[in-house]
Amino acid sequence: VVLGVSIPTLMILHRRVFKPIGDRFVATGLPRLMSRYRAFLEWMLHRDYSAKRSMLRNTFALGSFTLGVLLLTLGAIVGALAGDLAGQILLVPGGLFAAAGLLGIFAHVFEIIYIGGKTSVKAGIYLAVGIGLLLGIIQLSPRHLEPRAVVVLMSVPALVILAGFLGSLFNKRAHLILTDNRARLLNGVMGALFGIIFLFALAPTGVVFFPTTDPNQIVVEFKSPIGTNIETSNGIAEEAQRRIDALLHENPMSRMNVKNFLTNVGVGGDMMFGGGASGPENARLTLNLVDYEDRAEKSTITMSNLRDQLKGIPGTEVTFSQDQSGPPTGDPVNIEISGEDFDTIVRIAREIKTMLVDASETGVVPGLVDVNDNLNTGRPELQVDIDRERAAQYGLSTSLIATTIRSAINGAEAGKYRTGKDEYDIMVRLGEDDRSSLESLRNLTILHEGRQIPLVAVADMRIRGGLGTVTRLDLSRVATVSGKAAEGFAGPEVLAGVRAFMADYEKTVPDGYTLTYTGENEEQNESFTFLTYVLLIGVALIFMIMVAQFNSVSAPFIIMVAVGLSLIGVLLGLIVTRTPFGLMTFIGVISLAGIVVNNGIVLIDYTMKLRERGIAKKEAILDAGATRLRPVLLTALTTVIGLVPLTFGLNVDFVGLLTDFAPNFQFGSQNTQFWGPMGVSIISGLTFATFLTLVIVPVMYSVFDSISGRFGEIFGTSSEAEADVLEGGDGAPADGMPRLDGNGAAHAGRDGAKMKPATT
Repeated sequence: VVLGVSIPTLMILHRRVFKPIGDRFVATGLPRLMSRYRAFLEWMLHRDYSAKRSMLRNTFALGSFTLGVLLLTLGAIVGALAGDLAGQILLVPGGLFAAAGLLGIFAHVFEIIYIGGKTSVKAGIYLAVGIGLLLGIIQLSPRHLEPRAVVVLMSVPALVILAGFLGSLFNKRAHLILTDNRARLLNGVMGALFGIIFLFALAPTGVVFFPTTDPNQIVVEFKSPIGTNIETSNGIAEEAQRRIDALLHENPMSRMNVKNFLTNVGVGGDMMFGGGASGPENARLTLNLVDYEDRAEKSTITMSNLRDQLKGIPGTEVTFSQDQSGPPTGDPVNIEISGEDFDTIVRIAREIKTMLVDASETGVVPGLVDVNDNLNTGRPELQVDIDRERAAQYGLSTSLIATTIRSAINGAEAGKYRTGKDEYDIMVRLGEDDRSSLESLRNLTILHEGRQIPLVAVADMRIRGGLGTVTRLDLSRVATVSGKAAEGFAGPEVLAGVRAFMADYEKTVPDGYTLTYTGENEEQNESFTFLTYVLLIGVALIFMIMVAQFNSVSAPFIIMVAVGLSLIGVLLGLIVTRTPFGLMTFIGVISLAGIVVNNGIVLIDYTMKLRERGIAKKEAILDAGATRLRPVLLTALTTVIGLVPLTFGLNVDFVGLLTDFAPNFQFGSQNTQFWGPMGVSIISGLTFATFLTLVIVPVMYSVFDSISGRFGEIFGTSSEAEADVLEGGDGAPADGMPRLDGNGAAHAGRDGAKMKPATT
């Protein structure tokens, strides 16, 4: 039924709808779009150098910043090789130049908005409406949106509107400082880059390792002191069940989320992969939840309700865990205490645990929950101290004394009982009443050579706490204090709060003992470092390939600068959608670099081919941009649309639509929560990168070509093909002097007034 209906429907839609729309767009829409784009690009290439010191005015900010960055880089290299003092010679002026350039860039950004006047006001209003709509959608979604972030984001269009309004009232000039539209564009883009970084610092979205997804299964573990019998653990599990039943009865939405739950008593180890020792002091409660689309509330809310409901069970440590979409990464807070003396390690671990528990309960460290340690020092032991001198007087050996006590408590094998193919050990030991108390064991006697020797005559017995397990790392004993992040909090955010809270205590740790933050934080740093190396190596390889392809350094550099500037779109997308920066976002940035590079290569390559055919620089740039407009837009549009279902979780049941007329539209899924950050980074970055490819790349090509021509003029190496690099955006020479056209008619440098024919 589906195939029989869908294939004819698609054919009819293609012939009756899609093809006419495409033909109409190719016939009228695309030429109109190319004409407007060509006019906009021509306006961006316009420059006026007739004003005084126009070269200095147009190049000071970007030139100072570039020089400052170069000096800082060289200073860092010199400092690493020759010492800090030698590096300061370059670092100090480099910092001054970079600061001056940065201030100049922001001043030019204000100038651009101020001169825009009413146009800037309209742009600010459109920006405010767009951001407001996105924030409204996020506010309706389950995502957490801080009021501070809303204020910071809405302040951007407010500042644009204010500056534009002031310009519409007081500005009467065509330009204040900058006279080159190319300089305006480049300063504006650089200002946007630093501004978005500043916004990201004011309204951070947080950093995560792997995205946190709504759990399908919630596991609650109850851990009592070692030595707790299984009957007590069973009573704790029954109390937990009663509390959960009460919660599900009082909260219908949580009840609708829970499919079933299972209780295990006397278990231990890893539930999924096995391993680890079981014990009667442990209990586990596993809740299986309904499918994502059938949940009445987010399962993280159900988990939070369970956490509140199960607080305060006496003498029990309660920890919560959930199934993970990514690989196991450890707890967000994982503090390893190591040193020489184990008693000191135990003391430090207990102090840290007590401090973190108090910080969690009082809210000093927001988001910290389930503080725990791996110390099993409360294991009750019967310790027997043998008086060797008195034992020797009775002729008793330590092995005989130990065997007697062990047989009385644990039993001794007296023989085998066989029935058929089965065989059972026959164990003999004291009765329950005779071995249940220390006083009963003191009445034991040791049979030796026909004499009954009282145990208390040669040994002293007492009950103490011993070690249940000993953890070693690199052959050294280690104790670990761990904690988790509550729902709605990122692990690195909670870890940062813990490290700030523990800063004063770390100063009091004795010498020879160290506190190491491992777990998820350690694995995250390793993964991010690896991806950083991957990105840098990939960029270097791409750059070398493009150098070999173009036989030029400037063209690959222009493309790589466009790749770097695409981070403006990535950061803006993360800020607006409140998506934390994580491993999946990093992968999206790496993927984005390849797409941006491809579009840049297409545009630059065609521009250089047109230049080789003898077309003037400006016309080559305009023709290349107009010709490559369609493939660049199609590449970006198809990628963005293809990522929409993955990013926003758009699901449609086409089979149900055709068979039962039930499309079952759904937004959001667990896969979206995991893969969505990657889609957000690619969509937002590629959307802005398309503007970079179509506008910034041609403008930067024009700028670099002009710089090349300027240096060629200085050193006397400019060729005929580079003769037009000194021309203004309107085709007039940059110095305002007249030139001859093809018919021998002279034209003025700036006003374009036609002069009398020149004579030879």
